[in-house]
Amino acid sequence: MDKDNERILLANVIGECIKSLQLDKNINQKELALLSGVSERSLRRIERGQVNVNVYVLRQLVMALGEEMPDFWRIVEKNMELMGEEFPHVRKRVADKVLGDNKK
Repeated sequence: MDKDNERILLANVIGECIKSLQLDKNINQKELALLSGVSERSLRRIERGQVNVNVYVLRQLVMALGEEMPDFWRIVEKNMELMGEEFPHVRKRVADKVLGDNKK
C-alpha cells in the first residue's frame, strides 16, 4: 500500500476512534467542539477521516474527551490491528509524535 493510502487509513482510524469515544461519553459534536476549541466543521472532517489531524488538535480533542494521549493511541493501534493492516513505520512515526517517544 502506498503512503497516500496509509495516511488515508490512519486518518480514518483516528476519526473513528474520536467519534466512538464521543458517543461512549455521550458528548455531541457541538459540545466536543466547545470543549476542545476545534471548530465543528473541522471536527466533522476529522471524524470522517477527510483531513490529517495535527498533533496539537488531536491532543485538544483527546483531552476534551477526558482521555490521555497514550491511552488514545493504544485504541488507535488496536483498531489498526483489528483491521489487519500492518504499517509499523507509519505507526512508529505517528506514535513518536503523539507520545513523544524518542526510542528507536
